[in-house]
Amino acid sequence: MQPSSLACALPCAARSLVVALAAFAGCGCGPRSSADEAVPQTAVAARSLTVYAAMSTRDALQALAQPFEREHACALVFQFGASGDLARQIKAATKADVFLSAGEREMDDLAAANLLVPDSRCDLLSNQLVVVEPNDAPTIFTAPFAPRQIADARVKRLSLAHVETVPAGRYAKAWLEQSDLWTALEARVLPALDVRAALAAVESGAAEVGIVYRTDVALARGVRIVHAVPISEGPAIRYPMALIAGRSNTHSARQLAAYLQSAPARLVFEHYGFLDAAASTARK
Repeated sequence: MQPSSLACALPCAARSLVVALAAFAGCGCGPRSSADEAVPQTAVAARSLTVYAAMSTRDALQALAQPFEREHACALVFQFGASGDLARQIKAATKADVFLSAGEREMDDLAAANLLVPDSRCDLLSNQLVVVEPNDAPTIFTAPFAPRQIADARVKRLSLAHVETVPAGRYAKAWLEQSDLWTALEARVLPALDVRAALAAVESGAAEVGIVYRTDVALARGVRIVHAVPISEGPAIRYPMALIAGRSNTHSARQLAAYLQSAPARLVFEHYGFLDAAASTARK
């Protein structure tokens, strides 16, 4: 099997995380110490922000939550899920203060409905598609990897996040269409509620192959990466973030948006495998 080009990504990013955590400590956002007891817990509970975010960002955002909460005395309430489902929930009842989507289509839909705070939208992150298979099964791939190998007869089920509601599934379908494989594989697709569920299907052996984000594989133990789709060859993956209009705590929402775009936060996102948003400009 072709060696993964991502083999050293996590150790390198882990070193960056150490720098990021040091930066948090330097700005008063570090781990709790006895001096921190001066910050009343009731102060944190006094204000809250509701953040709707793509499932693939869960680990990174949870890691970033505590420093922000402690620095700004503001509790973060997360709702993670498929970006399409979250966008529909926001349209039905604008209960989110901040929305971080894994795809532009969902954010465009909210913009068209005038549900975004003007000038609050930005591209925060990018990602990369990877082809994975279970760790405990013999590989069906040979080096050098070629996309057509995914259509091998031994691939009975191909796990993808739902192509209609989840950007990860939509990106995977676009890459397969570009590779002239979608028609051959469509009947074998095992759709998943979100990208984490798509990964779980491969880990459990329910599917022989899956196409997910590299961020989801970074901490997984039950799959191996067969192929990382080169940024220049895959679809442009953009994670837009914006504030939702009509909410009462726009000031804190702006603080959170600025925090998530800061250099220390960027290093934490890097630790979890995310790419800078500029990477998405490699593909239009």
